[in-house]
Amino acid sequence: MQVLTPQEIHGAFHGDQKTGRSKPVVPNLAAVDWAVLDYFGWLHPAGHKGYMVVPLANGTLRGVVLRCSRPSSQRPRYEMCAWCHHVHRTNGTAMFSLLVRGTDERITIGNTLCRNLDCSLRIRNLCSDPPTYMNETIDLQSKVVRLQQSIYQFLYRANALSEYE
Repeated sequence: MQVLTPQEIHGAFHGDQKTGRSKPVVPNLAAVDWAVLDYFGWLHPAGHKGYMVVPLANGTLRGVVLRCSRPSSQRPRYEMCAWCHHVHRTNGTAMFSLLVRGTDERITIGNTLCRNLDCSLRIRNLCSDPPTYMNETIDLQSKVVRLQQSIYQFLYRANALSEYE
């Protein structure tokens, strides 16, 4: 992924912001390794929102705001991210949801994703926490393609992408 500035990140959210909503809280970008990212995702400091900036095929950026809800169960169990297929042990995932555009905020879709929106790092085994509990035998390029297709499909279902983007 290309290196992004805070201005480019704010610009990616411009089309999805309704008047009166504040700009996303952008984290410190100094420590971000852009070369290993397929999308840039981060959490609001309060943890109730997630933000994503996705590069599109036409060279533009699309930013989306996701609602985050973490499971309340303390029961030990395995959880799998819907995008990167990383299997976590207890509380490694969260439900991220998005309002479907054009439905007057009546329809919400969601996916169970890595709780820190760090799927790009997980498919490359660059996270510091324990590795996945289910090893895959496919190569890295196949994992990258699967991750990108999952993200685009999610955004398309939420009407955040047109068929031409």
